[in-house]
Amino acid sequence: MGMIHYDKNNTFACDEFPDTEIKRIQEQTPFMLAKRGKCSFVQKVRNMENAGVAAGIIIDDHKEDIEHVLMSDDGTGGGIRIPSMLIGKKAGEKLIDWISSVNQTESA
Repeated sequence: MGMIHYDKNNTFACDEFPDTEIKRIQEQTPFMLAKRGKCSFVQKVRNMENAGVAAGIIIDDHKEDIEHVLMSDDGTGGGIRIPSMLIGKKAGEKLIDWISSVNQTESA
C-alpha cells in the first residue's frame, strides 16, 4: 500500500518543497502527483525525491495516447534514484479529485 501526496500550492512540482518532508508511515510507500508542463520531467521528479517520496507520478496535461510519450532526461537526471511514470489526464484528474475530497473531509 502507499500514500499519495499532492501539493495544491505546487501542482506542477516545478518548485522545491522546502517545508515538506514526506516520511514513510509504517509500511506505506509515499508517492506524489504532479501535473505535466512548466518544467522538465527531471526537475519535477528531483523535487519530489528531495521531498522524500519513493515514486513520482506525472499527470499528462492533455488527452493523448501516453504510450507514445517519452519522459526524457533534460541532461541533468543522472543522480535521480526514484522511479517515475506518466499517467493519462483522465486518470490523473480522478486521483486529484479523490485526494481533494479526502482532504476536505479530514479538514471538516
